[in-house]
Amino acid sequence: EVSKNKRLFISHRVYPSIEMDDNCLVATDAKWIRFVIAQFMTNAVKYTMEENKKIYFETTLEDDKLVFSVRDEGIGIPASDIKRVTKAFFTGENGRKSGESTGMGLYLAQEICNRLGHKMRIKSLLGEGTIISIVFERLDSKERDDKDVDINS
Repeated sequence: EVSKNKRLFISHRVYPSIEMDDNCLVATDAKWIRFVIAQFMTNAVKYTMEENKKIYFETTLEDDKLVFSVRDEGIGIPASDIKRVTKAFFTGENGRKSGESTGMGLYLAQEICNRLGHKMRIKSLLGEGTIISIVFERLDSKERDDKDVDINS
């Protein structure tokens, strides 16, 4: 998604920083999770208004869950808006400033994550930036073993 959207980064003069474990593997729908990641990325770029800032793409393990995050150094989301940014058609203070917001991007991202069984999480500090994450539950070894099929038996 970063490579596909390199012109977006170049035109806004912000730069991606990717720190992801190459061994991370999740079971999900590739098409829809790309849509969600693209939404996170375009919002991060759009609301990082100063040049030479970075957008960080990171994976971490938390309590046996894989967390994929997009972190920006942008304007942040006002505390009064944070709980409503995933509501349909909500544009918030920042969306009204930019004039480009439809209020549907994070709503759709949340709906997709819900339907795929993933959690979406948003943390933000006004003037410092936003971290938006997808939390992928880990299948324990028993569940994985139950789903494996031995074709030789």
